[in-house]
Amino acid sequence: MITKETIKVEGMSCGHCVMRVKKAIEGLEGVKKVDVSLENKQAVVEFDEGKTDVKKIKAVVQENGYEPS
Repeated sequence: MITKETIKVEGMSCGHCVMRVKKAIEGLEGVKKVDVSLENKQAVVEFDEGKTDVKKIKAVVQENGYEPS
């Protein structure tokens, strides 16, 4: 089942940060679509619940130096 989640991401300050977060999330198995917004400080992620979950997505954001909530 495809799920859509919005995750707040603190610590992004430029387009490079946005690309880094987007690439990190896209690297997870099961992620279908990622939209990262610097303006809204969030990532909207569509993913397959059978392959990944919000915990894993937040973990990969944190591993890249940003604060997910």
